[in-house]
Amino acid sequence: MGIRIKEWLSQIPEYIPGRTIEEIKKEYNLKNVYKLASNENLYGPDPRVLKEICSSLGDIKFYPDSACRQVKQKLGEKYGISTDSIVMGNGTDQIIEMICDGFIGPEENAVIADPTFLIYEKSALKSGGSAIKVPLKEFRQDVKRMVKSVNEGTRILFLTNPHNPTGSNISREEFEYVIKNTSGGVLVVVDEAYSEYVLENEKVDTLRYLNRYKNLVVLRTFSKIYGLAGLRIGYGISDSSIISVLNKIRLPFNINSLAQKAAVTALENESYIKKVVEKIYKEKNRFYKILLRNKIGFIKSYANFILIDTGKNCDMVVEELLKRGFIVRPGKNLGLPGHIRVTVGQPEINIKFLNAFIKILDASGYGE
Repeated sequence: MGIRIKEWLSQIPEYIPGRTIEEIKKEYNLKNVYKLASNENLYGPDPRVLKEICSSLGDIKFYPDSACRQVKQKLGEKYGISTDSIVMGNGTDQIIEMICDGFIGPEENAVIADPTFLIYEKSALKSGGSAIKVPLKEFRQDVKRMVKSVNEGTRILFLTNPHNPTGSNISREEFEYVIKNTSGGVLVVVDEAYSEYVLENEKVDTLRYLNRYKNLVVLRTFSKIYGLAGLRIGYGISDSSIISVLNKIRLPFNINSLAQKAAVTALENESYIKKVVEKIYKEKNRFYKILLRNKIGFIKSYANFILIDTGKNCDMVVEELLKRGFIVRPGKNLGLPGHIRVTVGQPEINIKFLNAFIKILDASGYGE
């Protein structure tokens, strides 16, 4: 008799990791490779953050502060909230997992968009539950249908704003519809990993709803605009009663000391973030103008990536881009065949990519 594994493992969707720069260099004999597949901040973190990391290397012999006191204090000051309302995670992935572990059991479910960030479904299945998938409507989350899909077994409704992988947004009216029409017994979890990229006049200020709706959880991260993806640090904000549950589940020392130092320094120097937002906004407009000029379809993005139509020969387009040193995310891996997701980076990289992409797409017979 073989080793028995849990049944949910046979149902769980597999995460398909992007290819590495070194792998592509070796396979295609390339000197320069540009990774545009993972939505990292290609400008990198504030130089002051790097300096703080280097100066803190001598402290790695000590365990980190398990309570992340300094980071939570800075976040509390930034948002005007109590530190009892904040939970820290090894990236928001870990917090999503903690939320499902804490609130979903057998025969219970989470309502999610389809497609969306894979970790929602994986975490729900891991907790013994399931996911109710609601198809996107014109590349946007169909919030009214998501609310209608909530049933007696629903414990969590996940929203992503901006949405990954499309980059589309949820309006204030749509968010208010969800929060007002969802039972208080269902957690409304809003994943705002890319929120800092959204212009102020287009943002939904979810935090101002926290006092009125005790079932609201807001997730944010240092992985995206702060440029700390490799250090894995994210956080969740909610009512202290919810945070208390999550802290019981949270592993001790889940945030390493360098990540904590980096996050504190990043929060102390947020003027750098504003500069990155301005650069990304300018570069997205470059993409839009060139794509429109060449009659190539795309989805307007509120994040730092763009979902671009490639037509029926998407696999060929992705392969030809790899040969030229550009790693992008194939849409079929994201539930959106016939598209690619491309991270917006520095001007010189964007220009090189667009020039190569348009030539490849023309050769592919796009639009015929």
